Amino acid sequence: MDKDLSLFVADSNVRLTWIAFFTQWVLLGFVYLLRHGVGDAEKTAAAAEDPETAAKKSALWKGSDAFANRVASAYSVLKENTNLLLAVLILNTFGNASTRAVMIITWIYFAFTVVFAASELFYSNRFIRLGYSTIFYGLTLAIGGLAFAQGW
Repeated sequence: MDKDLSLFVADSNVRLTWIAFFTQWVLLGFVYLLRHGVGDAEKTAAAAEDPETAAKKSALWKGSDAFANRVASAYSVLKENTNLLLAVLILNTFGNASTRAVMIITWIYFAFTVVFAASELFYSNRFIRLGYSTIFYGLTLAIGGLAFAQGW
């Protein structure tokens, strides 16, 4: 069963799916900029070990190391989730597979990503990370499963 890719991509549900991905990508870009604005967590940790470098820090851009670490953690969450989502959406699109179900799952994935990234900014806990990671794993398996069941 050979489907036309241009007809599949023209479907409004596929368009909304990619809009959800792009929205997540825009959020990733914003946190990327924010991460560099508050200070790079890896560089501030290395500078804290060297007393001479720590004394030369500019007072204007001096941010909280704790907040810089939290922003870096939120960036990491967004980057990993965006890459996971991109992989399964490409799989679904090239397989000409599910449209509406994948769109719904993608928006749920986006909502959980926003909540998880915000929780990393305000409260970081490994059990919360484990719970969210399990949710993301399940959602990406669902999208991948739909791609193979209805497309490839």
